[in-house]
Amino acid sequence: MMGINNNMIMNYYYFYYLIIIIFSNSISVFCQKQEQRIYCELITEPTIFTPEYNRVISHAELPVVKNELSITLKLYLESHGPGRERATRTPALWLRSGDSAPCPRFSITGDFDAGINLNNYGFLLNRWYHIAYTLSNLDKRMNLYIDGKWVGSFSMTNIQGQSFIFNDSPLYIGRNFDWNGFTGQISNFRYYNFRLSHSEVLMDYSGVDPTKHNGNDECLNNSFVYLAMAFFLGIMVMILVGILFIPSIIIRRSYQAIPNSM
Repeated sequence: MMGINNNMIMNYYYFYYLIIIIFSNSISVFCQKQEQRIYCELITEPTIFTPEYNRVISHAELPVVKNELSITLKLYLESHGPGRERATRTPALWLRSGDSAPCPRFSITGDFDAGINLNNYGFLLNRWYHIAYTLSNLDKRMNLYIDGKWVGSFSMTNIQGQSFIFNDSPLYIGRNFDWNGFTGQISNFRYYNFRLSHSEVLMDYSGVDPTKHNGNDECLNNSFVYLAMAFFLGIMVMILVGILFIPSIIIRRSYQAIPNSM
């Protein structure tokens, strides 16, 4: 009988470890899906822009975007531009006339020209800036970073009824087709198919590729949650099995302890 009881206990522990393995594999698959993130570097070396010059990128050349995107670039201004056009575009980043204050714009449900104006922040001339612009339908939020610092955001108020409206139009860099652009330079212009977290913005700012960063925040957070669920589920299974089998083991051992009347 002792051999049977030991086998039962061993099977019980094997079952517990099997649960842990199943949850661990699920977490691994989940993280792999989260890491399938790409970007396209549209401009690498510093490129001179004038009010009459622009770069036009067709929609087919850009990574496929579903619910999120990010754009990062380095900008150098030699003079302030004449202004910006208020047109439907997701994403759009305009520079205000006179002081080149950044004005990130986008289209959302019910508003073709939503966004923010950083009235107290104007780009200085003759110096480089790193800009990161992120959009997420999942978070219902736009964030703007300059030189790695979070400087502005926009959050939707009608969470259920509003979304960012992405489009399949070309991407214009430097100037739009009807308006003059700026005088200066752009380099390291990257278009991501996901929302960069603040830590990933800092990686891009320092020259590190965020898509090769395996420990993204969302994956790690979900990993801890699933591991905790697996641990407590395993504990509950151990308790349940113990309730079902330990009494019978005790009864059998007690029965064996009764002396033979013969």
